[in-house]
Amino acid sequence: MIKMKRAFLCFATALAFACSQPLVKADDGPKTEIEQSMDKMSKAFRALRKQVADAGKNAESLQLVATIKSCAEEAKKHTPELAADKPEADRTQFTADYKKRMDEFIGLIDQLSDAIKANDNAAAQNLTSKLGAMQKTGHKDFKKPDKDEKK
Repeated sequence: MIKMKRAFLCFATALAFACSQPLVKADDGPKTEIEQSMDKMSKAFRALRKQVADAGKNAESLQLVATIKSCAEEAKKHTPELAADKPEADRTQFTADYKKRMDEFIGLIDQLSDAIKANDNAAAQNLTSKLGAMQKTGHKDFKKPDKDEKK
């Protein structure tokens, strides 16, 4: 009985310690406008990827696509933080390349919206995959690496 009490006490202490630790690392400060737009877009995109194949959810998917588009348009208005790390002579071109890539992304979003409206969920899935690939390369090319991310 005493061993069970000790085991329970150890377990309770370990659990209390674990619960007192933050589950996520604290951020380094408030998010920039571009980060806020990208975070909101990312959340909507994750939800869309899960349901884009389901024609029964096309109305909800169109709402997610509208959110993604408005966030992309908002993000395009801002300059990525990584631009500040570029040599001054390269910043203008870097920013122009970012805006061009965002225009291409927004163009694919429009195609995705049209596919969903036409109930062509196979095409919508394909376009969602293309958007995901664009997102990945866009982050690699234009997003400043997180401090704990290794290059």
